[in-house]
Amino acid sequence: MSETGLIVQCTIRRRSVTMRKQKKFTQKLASIGLILLFLLESYGKINPAGNAPANDAAKLKLHSLISKTRPGLSKKEQKDLVLVVERASYHIRFPKKTKTTNTAPVDKLGFLVGLIQTESQFHTRAKSHKGALGLMQVMPETARWLAKKEGIPFSSAKELYEPETNLLIGVLYLNYLMERTETLEATLLAYNAGLGGYKRFGGVPSYSRTVYKYYEEWKQMPVPSEIPISESLASLFSI
Repeated sequence: MSETGLIVQCTIRRRSVTMRKQKKFTQKLASIGLILLFLLESYGKINPAGNAPANDAAKLKLHSLISKTRPGLSKKEQKDLVLVVERASYHIRFPKKTKTTNTAPVDKLGFLVGLIQTESQFHTRAKSHKGALGLMQVMPETARWLAKKEGIPFSSAKELYEPETNLLIGVLYLNYLMERTETLEATLLAYNAGLGGYKRFGGVPSYSRTVYKYYEEWKQMPVPSEIPISESLASLFSI
């Protein structure tokens, strides 16, 4: 082989070695980036509505609670319900000026969980003797009125059996009542008795106490010890 050929061959080999090193370095960077992403996910992230950090711990608690309350649901149904309830909690709008301003911030997810437990115990097909339907026991007439007011598509009472629709309308109604009552306790009493009913006779005190009981249980509930591997971290094994 000529001297020129040897030089070319050596150059090609060096380039090949360099490319392999660069590929390994890129893979390491990708791995480090995914690990950092996992750590950030584990610590918590700000949701689109500006809530406090919503992390895996809250989801684990909710999943554990739903699995104990509704053991008959499939794992997929439980997981879907966790995601729907969490998303709905983002839309709760606590008034800035209330009699509870100087107290500790209220956990939106925990507050919604307490309300759902009081109303339906996470039964999506729940129906009261008065005709209230679904997770948050929304009255069809209230749903039609609020859907029209907010421009939400709604054509049948049966739609209230769908978790997404029920929670969306239920939370919007909760926000509506919070704007017209002075305290969260009053809001809960109005949610149960209707705004008119609350103004006439003050509502049923045991209702708000039950919601707060579940809320306190939620706050005291330990985070399950089994923490699933993040999809981001799991993807490291495919590199």
